[in-house]
Amino acid sequence: MFSAKKRLSWKRFGPDPWRKGRGLLSSKTGQGFRPRVSMRVWLTALFVLVTAFAAVTAYEIVRPIMEKSLNQASRSAFREVGDQFENQLRKLERRGEDPSLQTFRAFASTRGLQWGIVRVEDGKITNGNLEDFWPGVVEEAVAEEEPREKIAPAPSGAHEGERQATYAYPIKVGGETRAVVFNKFFTRSDIENVEAALGKIERLAILAGVLALLIAGFAGYFAAVLISRRVSRLGLAAERLAAGNFDERIGTRIEDEVGSLGATFNAMAVSLKGAFDQIKQEKERGSAILDGMTDAVVGVDKDLNAVFLNPQARKLLESSDRAFHNRLQEVLAKTRYSGPVTEPEAETGERIIEIRAAPLEDGALAILRDVTEERRMQRVKAEFIANASHELKTPLTALSGYLEMLEDEEDEEVRAEFLNDMRSQTERLQNLARTLLDLSRLDANAVTFRIEEVDLEELLYGLRRDFGYTGRPLNIRVEEDVPLVETDPTQLHRTLAILVDNALKYSEEDYPVDLALSREDGHAVISVADRGCGIPEAEIPHIFDRFYRAQGSSRADGTGLGLALAHEITDHLGGEIRVHSRPDEGSTFSVSLPLEPDPPATNGNRPKSS
Repeated sequence: MFSAKKRLSWKRFGPDPWRKGRGLLSSKTGQGFRPRVSMRVWLTALFVLVTAFAAVTAYEIVRPIMEKSLNQASRSAFREVGDQFENQLRKLERRGEDPSLQTFRAFASTRGLQWGIVRVEDGKITNGNLEDFWPGVVEEAVAEEEPREKIAPAPSGAHEGERQATYAYPIKVGGETRAVVFNKFFTRSDIENVEAALGKIERLAILAGVLALLIAGFAGYFAAVLISRRVSRLGLAAERLAAGNFDERIGTRIEDEVGSLGATFNAMAVSLKGAFDQIKQEKERGSAILDGMTDAVVGVDKDLNAVFLNPQARKLLESSDRAFHNRLQEVLAKTRYSGPVTEPEAETGERIIEIRAAPLEDGALAILRDVTEERRMQRVKAEFIANASHELKTPLTALSGYLEMLEDEEDEEVRAEFLNDMRSQTERLQNLARTLLDLSRLDANAVTFRIEEVDLEELLYGLRRDFGYTGRPLNIRVEEDVPLVETDPTQLHRTLAILVDNALKYSEEDYPVDLALSREDGHAVISVADRGCGIPEAEIPHIFDRFYRAQGSSRADGTGLGLALAHEITDHLGGEIRVHSRPDEGSTFSVSLPLEPDPPATNGNRPKSS
């Protein structure tokens, strides 16, 4: 799951739907096929449809008006008959004459009309050649005493398909109210003439509509071409912008809506470029921080697949066993329902890894820190405190006992022995406190080392003089031409004194301690060898630990801090301390110090042995 060789695979979605060269149908989506029509097509069709709708609407409005106008023209022509008849009656009235049947007959014959006198009560025609009329017109005229006319299609019969026009004028005949009725049938030819006129008008209207549609189509296509070119340019620029070309800009010379949209697009491109550059910088900064972290960082998605590993994480996961991978997976999965999780100690081989995991919106993030050394130091500190407490408790307990015994003891010789033992315990406490103080100061880098040129041969002879009070032989062997060393003579002397003191403690009194000075691979090496009980091989890696005492060390007093202090001092001097030992054969401790490339002088010429 957390293989460091795994990489992210970014999927690229299909091309933008604005891309040129598409067919009329777009690619299949989850909602089926979605038609895509060019702007030129639908805008041209829109122009044509609007024009056609306007033409049809205008025709539907104008045609009834034209029909009504033609019908009114026919009605007006027949209405003139009534006006002429009324004028003739008024003329007769001004001359004092009464209208006669001869007057009615002459008027009708000159105008091609049927005429007759109609009795209202039974609708009987008493005079004239009237064949048919509209009875309702006669009744209205008599009832209202006003002339009336009516033009309408004739009922079925001999005159079917023709239009019948009736005019009625009320008169008094013998004290009775009757009506003079004129009637005329408009033949089919007259109607056909009207329809022919309407047909001609319709053909002209259709021709005008077709011309209007063609003009509208060309105008719409031309407008669509102008608009679609600008919109296509905008779409192409948007596609390039989506592809990451933030330098894309749109030039426009027309200050209209599309031009404003282009200006807005340019402003958006500038903002996106600035935002993208800022995000890129932040991403690079974040990657640099993560890559430079000493802790391992692992990012996973919702399926716990690794999507990010910094170099430390790759290195850690490649060298980890399967059990650690499973434990890491469990911790990351736990963040889904428990929030941030901390696993203080997850073991992988000999290392201890602390896992801190937290959930993300689309996965989880874990920080892995190697706490092996930290845990070891915690254990060492705990052991150090326990051992220091023990070492301090032992002499303090002894001193307390001696003091109680001194209060009751009267023998001066015994009291002197007690005081001598108390002095020894006091010195032991002083040495322990001094050593602990020196170690703490070394840990805090509070010790000042004064570097100067040191004659190591002279230093060895000084050690022999310092330990002369023991009466034990110290043999010194020095190679020729060993240069002077740049080091702190006081701290180096203290280190060698610890080694010589241990050699004297753990070897028989009849056996000497050998001191040697040699030159090896650019280093000056000082060796302290004894012929004591030796150190078991399994314990050699631990002898420089604080308060550690190897087997056989019980034969001599000690706190287990001397070799630890010698090791710390040697490290601060830039040197190295080594040990070679075999049980029952003795031990050899060697301090190696680096030499200058061109030393100015050599150690003094002393006798090679004593």
